[in-house]
Amino acid sequence: MTNSDLQLAQEIVRQASASGVEAEAIITQDSETQIKVSRGEVEQLAQSTSRGLGVRIIDGGRTGYAYTSDFSPASIEQTWKTALELAQVATPDEFRRLPDPRPIPDDDLEIWDAQMPHVPTADKIDLLKRVERAALDYDPRLILADFCNYGDAISHMALANSRGFAGAFQRTVAFAYLMGIARGEDGGMVNAFGMGASNFFHDLDAEAIGREAGSKAVSILGGKPVETQVGTVILDHFVGAQILEALAAALSAEAWQKKRSFLMERMGQQVGSDMVTLMDNGRLKRGLASAPFDGEGVPTSATKLIDEGVLQNLVYDSYAAGKAGVQSTGNAQRAGHRSLPGLGPSNFYMQPGHLSREEIIAGVDKGLYVISVMQTGGIDPITGDCSMGANGLWIENGKIVGAVGGVTIATTLDGFMSNVTAVGNDLRMMPVGGVIGVPTLRVDNVTIGGTKG
Repeated sequence: MTNSDLQLAQEIVRQASASGVEAEAIITQDSETQIKVSRGEVEQLAQSTSRGLGVRIIDGGRTGYAYTSDFSPASIEQTWKTALELAQVATPDEFRRLPDPRPIPDDDLEIWDAQMPHVPTADKIDLLKRVERAALDYDPRLILADFCNYGDAISHMALANSRGFAGAFQRTVAFAYLMGIARGEDGGMVNAFGMGASNFFHDLDAEAIGREAGSKAVSILGGKPVETQVGTVILDHFVGAQILEALAAALSAEAWQKKRSFLMERMGQQVGSDMVTLMDNGRLKRGLASAPFDGEGVPTSATKLIDEGVLQNLVYDSYAAGKAGVQSTGNAQRAGHRSLPGLGPSNFYMQPGHLSREEIIAGVDKGLYVISVMQTGGIDPITGDCSMGANGLWIENGKIVGAVGGVTIATTLDGFMSNVTAVGNDLRMMPVGGVIGVPTLRVDNVTIGGTKG
């Protein structure tokens, strides 16, 4: 993408808004690679490049949207005229309007890897093969590395609107993951994930990703249920991220306005322990979802949603903010030129603490370190219910003494936040349901469902 795309977006806005309507034009250009490897062979390789234009027209609260990948002058003109026509027949909504322009900070978010567009496909394949090899070489009981995938995205976006905003940025993201499957002497099989993600290709550590899946899977082989009890659990990153994903949904202004959050009407109240500080930070350096501005030109921000257990804020886009009479937090997300902006989290994470994972384990008299879960009862951001099938490791007197399997862990999202008693220093950002960041967490008073005593 060059400055010409931004200039083109501005020219389209000028033409489309000439009749007195509000107009916005977005131009995106994306290149993606997806690779899947199985038993050392490339099972899937897909590469795509796309460039497109989307035009939004707002006329008296009525919205029309049209898009195209044809950049001929006739197609461009037809696109904005189609958006204009659609706006004329849309249902008006007084809160539908373009945001007022706000200054965009010019700090370097470190989200662009200038080398990634030039990384040979062979190097990407080699990285993924090394991921798989590291998992299978970890232990002979590793029988399969499933879902061994690599993906990257090289994205450019230019955005302009009739309120005077014009801006462009570029971002790169690369990730690799796999599920290691291990089989014990009794024939029982378990699985565990390993993952790595970064804005920079060469930050990916193939061996570490593979070893993570292998070591976790082997560690929970032969797991047996424990007696049903209410006790302490320690949540691995992948487990904690699934719970935080539900919290992100519950902390959306849109969810509140639709009365679809278990946190309704509790602004300013204590909703968690003083260990719980939740952030949504679209300006996080090297954040996988970081950007200088959001999908409608509002500067991204670091928003403290829960501060030491006290609910303080929600995430807003311009529409939800207009309804609430507040300022947007810069959380309008776009899935490319084909989509209208919609409210969603950016880099959503729990503020890390000062303890290592080993120190947290050492502080547990008796409890379960949860390594993998299955969504049995699920996690519901509306009711706050939380129940999962779990595998992990049993802790006695601060030491791991054996594997646990075939149990459930159950609490509520209220209970989860209120009973967080230790937070690790190992914050990890993962592309799970957006970008979720979580350290190792200790949670007390969780029901561990196993065998009858």
